[in-house]
Amino acid sequence: MTLVLTELTPLGIAMAADSAITFTNPQTGLSFAEPNLARKLQTISYLNAGISCWGIGKISGISTDKWIENFIDANKTLTSLKDFVDQLADTLNAQLPLNNTGENRIGFHVAGYELHNGVPTPSFYHVHDGPSTTLAQRGIVVNPNQVNANHDVTPEIYEQKRAMGEFPITRNGDYILYANIFGLLEQFFRQLIPHGIRIPNSHNFSKSRI
Repeated sequence: MTLVLTELTPLGIAMAADSAITFTNPQTGLSFAEPNLARKLQTISYLNAGISCWGIGKISGISTDKWIENFIDANKTLTSLKDFVDQLADTLNAQLPLNNTGENRIGFHVAGYELHNGVPTPSFYHVHDGPSTTLAQRGIVVNPNQVNANHDVTPEIYEQKRAMGEFPITRNGDYILYANIFGLLEQFFRQLIPHGIRIPNSHNFSKSRI
């Protein structure tokens, strides 16, 4: 079971991922998850960016998290987020068999900053195979049989959403249960506002002596 999340905000980019690996008993067909076995979230220090993964657990016989680590180390000469995701998609297409089903099989959240009107602005790419429902809403069709570097949230789109008070968040993996929990929590937090309780809330601390 995997849960990866990426949120773009004016305060920064937040990315989160679990560390579990799911095993399936070939005799019973039952699955179970073991925590703390995979690094599904890693930094791309030379681009001031992050990458997380969901889907299949191995690429070319190597665990996906180790494959990511090797890919990051092998591409330190890349200087832009766009070049990184394009190279990631090309490498995956060269190493993975063709996706004949056209369904989602593997994906990577890649988030960092790109210039927009001369200002570093949050940008989010979702590199995955299968269809892209996000791009389809914008009238863009991708080939579902291969891995594509889908630019789900461009700096321009981020600025448009920020102006409306919206901050893009993307969830992938086994997220339905978590999304329902988050929705119920947000509903509960709104019910607390008339009682003078606002969550989340920021506080300004001042120094004092007692």
